[in-house]
Amino acid sequence: MAKEYYYLIAGLPNISLDDTKIAVRPEQFRPELKEHLSAKDYSNLELLHLPSDIQNLLYVLYKEDKRDSEGIYSHEYWQGFIDYLRDKLDSSNLACPDDYKTLPEFVGATMLRALQLEELPNKESLNQELLSLFFNFVAKHKNPFIKAWFELDRNIRNILSAVNGRNHKIPYAQYLIGDDDVTFQLSSSHAADFGLGKELPIFDSIMRIWEQNDILHRERGYDVYKGKWIDEQNFFEYFTIDRILGYYSKLRIIDRWIRADAELGRQVFQDTIDRLEHSFSFPEDFNIKIKQK
Repeated sequence: MAKEYYYLIAGLPNISLDDTKIAVRPEQFRPELKEHLSAKDYSNLELLHLPSDIQNLLYVLYKEDKRDSEGIYSHEYWQGFIDYLRDKLDSSNLACPDDYKTLPEFVGATMLRALQLEELPNKESLNQELLSLFFNFVAKHKNPFIKAWFELDRNIRNILSAVNGRNHKIPYAQYLIGDDDVTFQLSSSHAADFGLGKELPIFDSIMRIWEQNDILHRERGYDVYKGKWIDEQNFFEYFTIDRILGYYSKLRIIDRWIRADAELGRQVFQDTIDRLEHSFSFPEDFNIKIKQK
């Protein structure tokens, strides 16, 4: 039977996507959650950050002086992980350090294959492989919120990649994530709505947001949509880990916008241009620049 967190959830302050201040930031909240959640439930919370942490792992591997602020593991953590994997190539029986035992198996296995090559593979292709494996992993996850949250995330990513790819006449099918019916429709349909208007309820909502002229309003719109989705998903979840995962996810969205700096619009626009010029990561697949404090 799933553990319920009566006192923890009852004591959570109310939050709204319109908030301009929050009592506690996600990085301050995590230690408290770690103290009160079971090890299994806390690992589910950490999993919410893994796409950003994978990006940070690749920054370290390819020696790029960058960091995705949504990741929770440090540069030193990932450097230690890479060093361990390199040592493991010479000694296959090398035991995994405790710090890395909670990482899904696909992360280490994929990185080992990359490190065995004479030259590292193209960063974008390795990132695509890791993301695909991640979404396959969470699609089979036992936690309902984790499974549904990342299904939503994957569908939004794929819809935006397809729409932007078609709009800019760029081949995009190979960069879609997954092999489900939605991905097939996005990759093969020539219909204006990719044949998804009636089959996938979120399609029309995402398209209405995408059709706004202001890039910043689009990005805000996607987050508002996710916030409303969380409320609906957890409507009947009262004291479960799913309620906490949803609350924490919404807290991250609010914190992200509170931290956004005054140059946000210019930076978002420049990021969009840069990504179109240098990769197949399409315009809406970007991160808001956060003030480093």
